Amino acid sequence: MKAFRLTAFAAVLLVAGIAAALAHGKMNASIPKDGEIVAAGLSEIQLQFSKSLRLTLIHVRHVENQTEIAVRSELPESFVDSARIAVDALQAGSYEVSWTAVSKDGHVMKGSFAFSVKPSLDAQSEQ
Repeated sequence: MKAFRLTAFAAVLLVAGIAAALAHGKMNASIPKDGEIVAAGLSEIQLQFSKSLRLTLIHVRHVENQTEIAVRSELPESFVDSARIAVDALQAGSYEVSWTAVSKDGHVMKGSFAFSVKPSLDAQSEQ
């Protein structure tokens, strides 16, 4: 009987842990998509979340020269399902976007994705 109670208690804890994990939001999609190659001049990055989150930090980094790209728009002050982030027109290269957000229950979530910007046709014809 004692073994049954311990097993039942362990099962309840497992289910509670899974339910808590599912309650937190995550990034469902982005524009550009993770791994996508886009045309030069991209000036907006979009994030879509599975639940409303308050986006607290976003970094856009040019991978090759390790420079931080300035974010030109304010982060939303409320809980949102999606966010549009303005940046200066991106030049050719690889970029990494990392973000931090807080869920309504106070848990901090983080994520990142990467994409590449291909050289413009003008830059290609000059080579």
